[in-house]
Amino acid sequence: MISPKLISFLSTLSGRDRLQFERFLRSPYFNESETLLLLFQHIKDQLDDDRMHVAQRDKQLDKAVVWKSLYGKAPYKDGTLRRICSELLQLAYRFTYINACASKEKEEVLKALKSVVEPHQEKHFRGLSRKFNTLQQNADRPEQDHYRQLYDYHLACHQQLEARAEKQTDFSHLEQADYFLNCSYYLHKLRHYCDALGYGLFSAQKPDIRIPRSLFREIEQGGYADKEPWLRAYLLVARLFEAEDGEDLFYPLKSAFFDHIVGQVPEPDANALCIHLSNYCIIKKINAGEARFFHELFDVYRQAIEAGLLMKNGVLSYQDYKNIITVGLHIKELDWVEYFIQNYTEKLPEEHRRNALTYNLAKVYFHQERYDEVIAQLREVEYESIVYTLGSKLLLLLTYFEMGEFLALDSLLDSFRIYLRRNREIARDVKEQYVNVIRFTRRLSRVNPGDDKALDKIEQQIQACEALASRQWLQEKIAEMRN
Repeated sequence: MISPKLISFLSTLSGRDRLQFERFLRSPYFNESETLLLLFQHIKDQLDDDRMHVAQRDKQLDKAVVWKSLYGKAPYKDGTLRRICSELLQLAYRFTYINACASKEKEEVLKALKSVVEPHQEKHFRGLSRKFNTLQQNADRPEQDHYRQLYDYHLACHQQLEARAEKQTDFSHLEQADYFLNCSYYLHKLRHYCDALGYGLFSAQKPDIRIPRSLFREIEQGGYADKEPWLRAYLLVARLFEAEDGEDLFYPLKSAFFDHIVGQVPEPDANALCIHLSNYCIIKKINAGEARFFHELFDVYRQAIEAGLLMKNGVLSYQDYKNIITVGLHIKELDWVEYFIQNYTEKLPEEHRRNALTYNLAKVYFHQERYDEVIAQLREVEYESIVYTLGSKLLLLLTYFEMGEFLALDSLLDSFRIYLRRNREIARDVKEQYVNVIRFTRRLSRVNPGDDKALDKIEQQIQACEALASRQWLQEKIAEMRN
């Protein structure tokens, strides 16, 4: 096959981007080689055909096949083919850069503004300056380079005044440039420092990011924290992570973030700040045994998802989706979790949607004690991965126990054990968790309710068992069987 590097990069482009890249290649300003256009068209035909089998696609991208489509019966030259693949890849990189720049109108205006810092270009400078300010005022929220953009703008305005060769009496633009330069520096340092503190919460290794001890004081005494919500949020996160406990800082930060800050910072930073809040709940509180913080974690997730956060380009990661459901079920917010599944599964990557909807609704129905619907849902799950297979079998196991369907339960316990023994893809420690839940569930199914001596023995063994799935459920069943 021709250059895997080229194919993999072009595969990442959307159908719309590939169409635009073809137009890009047709422009003599960017590309004068008809051969590069033909090469791309050959590759594009294979990538755009969703019905084509992978083996068939690889055959069409074989070097000899591609060479024939470009040069006909001319003798094959490997060096020539490798060179044009490399040239096409470089143009694809360039297209990506230009495409990214085209979506940033303010950057385009700023670059034009800098190019007309001349006395005889005053009219153009004023026009571009007005356009920049209009874009600033109409923006829903700042861009990630907001402070650097303002620094560039005010510096250009000061340089335009200097270019007039007049005596300077107005230094407001220079002062503003310096102010936003400080904002940019403080923001980047705080971002990196908060990330380092975050890594330090759950990893023995963390980035060696240091800040001057006077930095927090500079930000606060210079009025930056009061004027700039963005800086204030990161400053509060830094103080939260530095504190031994930090609970007195968490509540005002959470409140300020969702009430005021979330709409005043770029979406990537809003997502990052939200992750810092959730990590504090998980690592510094829940993992330390403070179960009440499950409710705080759920509230962070709920407000974040309602504010449109936790998504990248409109797509919700499966891990965040799974975490939200797990926490919601843990604190019995069943109606909200069902609403979330019904309305946000479509935000997942397409390959996860069907099974995610079916399987997670089954989990909700289990917690709602709608056991017949659990079984109906699980019949629709496609066991395309070990995760869904194990999860579905375990959920069905718990459902049969709750329904008192002990004949069906015995059959499932046997088949589940055989599946675990024969499947070589499942890690040994994972197998052990499921083998143990099978063992304890079978024993509980054979104990008479009220037989406290037998229940005590099983409970002690459960407490001593390190690798065990559904530990909490087993303990709940033991408590119920004592009454």
